[in-house]
Amino acid sequence: MENPKLSDAKLFTVKDFSSLWEERLYNYTYNPLPSNPNKPFTLVMPSTNQAPTLQREFLLYTPCEGVSYIGTVAQTMGYDVELIDLRMDGTLETAAQRVAERGGVLAMPTFVDSIPQNMELLELVRKKNKDVVIILGGALVSSLPEPICEALEVDFAILQEGEITLVELLEFLDSGGKKENSVHIMGLAIKMNDGRIVKTLPRPQIKTLDSVPIPNLFLYPSIKINPYIPEMGLTTARGCYGRCTFCFVNIPKMRFKSVKRVDEEIADLVKNYKTEYLYINDLTFTADIKRTWHICDVLAKHGLKWSCSTRVEKTDPALLKKMYESGCKEIWYGVESLDQDILNITQKNQTVDQINEAIDMTLDAGITVMANLIVGLPGETQASLEKMFQFVEKAPVIPASIKFLTPFPGTPIYEEAKRRGIVKNDIEYLISLADRQVNNVKDEIYNFTELTDQELREAFARLTEIKNRRFEQLRETDHDLKNKLYRTDPQKELLKKVRSS
Repeated sequence: MENPKLSDAKLFTVKDFSSLWEERLYNYTYNPLPSNPNKPFTLVMPSTNQAPTLQREFLLYTPCEGVSYIGTVAQTMGYDVELIDLRMDGTLETAAQRVAERGGVLAMPTFVDSIPQNMELLELVRKKNKDVVIILGGALVSSLPEPICEALEVDFAILQEGEITLVELLEFLDSGGKKENSVHIMGLAIKMNDGRIVKTLPRPQIKTLDSVPIPNLFLYPSIKINPYIPEMGLTTARGCYGRCTFCFVNIPKMRFKSVKRVDEEIADLVKNYKTEYLYINDLTFTADIKRTWHICDVLAKHGLKWSCSTRVEKTDPALLKKMYESGCKEIWYGVESLDQDILNITQKNQTVDQINEAIDMTLDAGITVMANLIVGLPGETQASLEKMFQFVEKAPVIPASIKFLTPFPGTPIYEEAKRRGIVKNDIEYLISLADRQVNNVKDEIYNFTELTDQELREAFARLTEIKNRRFEQLRETDHDLKNKLYRTDPQKELLKKVRSS
């Protein structure tokens, strides 16, 4: 089958902007300003205690894509960007001291498990230097801007996609603008001096993803020391057309990087960081099958092995064969449940037949199937759990990600948890999430079912036993898995040695 034809908009960068400010972002990307030491911008990446998902351990130690974009945008605007990566080294106290010494702007992401660190660091910074402008971003503060901004020492929270809003906000601050006069900037939550939280109008999503710069990963201290990232995550698209009731997605409209831009980003990873394995972070990599075909050509050209996530209804035999031939080793499917009633309740918009068909086609193509499963979705029963057991026992599928249902802010499940009294206080709940034991049978259970917690734990334990057995079997037969590149965190260990020498 020949490559399907694509429009120029999907093959090449096309200047089609959502606003003047997106055009400004584009101009900074392709005409960056020289660094100005008098414009300090510090990013602090929080650490995490979460256990990694098998086969995706590297995502806990490699550069975080969202943080990388924000730092690179600030850098293109002439800011002197410094990134403090607490996953690798340092404490909240030493990070706060460095931020206070530098002054200027502090930016920090909010993750599901980061609120205690966000709170402590920002309080320390405020005590040491009250003039630092503090900006929060990320999916968590975008989902709960008012309670988070009320609880934390913050000036601005950038909601949803951050790049365009950051450009306008930094230009506003550069011009001497005061916080109380920033309400015209779209996409913000502003904590006024009297403590009021003001949300501005929502900002339209970025229309042309090629407007965003290729991330400069040398911002990370560990990469400066050792520019080697054998495994790396990469997004080629943003957003998701799915509306699953449990899913933590607040960028709904799908947009795609051009094929040319994806080629450039992969070339950058291979040349500068010696990347050999990619995990494509798109929520639905095969959403546009014709485009995916062309991305496969790019991946094959660079000789990479790779894996991706997608939905079961977005596959076909010809594409899967193409993916395998271009180096695809694994596909992660959001199976979640094998009970049609539960799939309907959670608005997965997929059928059990589609799940089975996609898995058969994927295995026939020679690609390993990784299944994401959730224990304890609304409607879960012993009968639905039995269907899950039968599925993972008989199908040559690895249940790689097994999790209890967690109510994420901004989802219908979260609102239901508040109605039921499972979540009583937003901030107390977010603090508790930092102590979760994801992928562990001892993890907290938020029970939306008629089953007991013990019954859910027993099901989780049984699935985990199958998962561990399958991984051991795969390690015996799969050469690439046996020699997986990032089974530990070499960047972290190297940085420790350099710091102590």
